[in-house]
Amino acid sequence: MARKVYWVSPILGGWDVLNGTCVVSHHERKRDAVSAGARLARMDLPSVLKIRRRDGSLESRRLYGNDPLPRPD
Repeated sequence: MARKVYWVSPILGGWDVLNGTCVVSHHERKRDAVSAGARLARMDLPSVLKIRRRDGSLESRRLYGNDPLPRPD
């Protein structure tokens, strides 16, 4: 089973939580977006939450669920 990928990305002074290309939620603060993304990822196992910095580079990723697949890049 493939992992579902959620992203926390900067957009126009705020932060979006995305599922693929679909915006799931928008937040003013990054920590609120990360919390919302983590909550979604925990409900949709197996999944990964990828968090971007303000400049768009990858800051971190969090894996949720027991999945025998190798770690995503």
